[in-house]
Amino acid sequence: MNLNIENLVRSGVVLAVGLPVALSLNNLVTTTARLAESAGKTSKSDAVVTTIKGNLTESCIKYLVSKVDSKLERESKNEIDEVLGGEVNYKEVCKWVL
Repeated sequence: MNLNIENLVRSGVVLAVGLPVALSLNNLVTTTARLAESAGKTSKSDAVVTTIKGNLTESCIKYLVSKVDSKLERESKNEIDEVLGGEVNYKEVCKWVL
């Protein structure tokens, strides 16, 4: 058996270049699989935000189109207060909702 230094160097270069590429591709495949798995699930915070925005949409529309100090404005403010549990900055809340 004859050991050739060129074959050893070539094998070392292939290993040095190929191993990081192979490991990177493995990591990419694993990350992509995790992202695909989690894409179908909604997080708890997303569900809460969606629920709150859904509950406030009608009240915010009424608030934004009502006249100042009108019955409709007061009722809308009360509905917003009930959903959020206290008095808030109505204009900013409705900007966030809509």
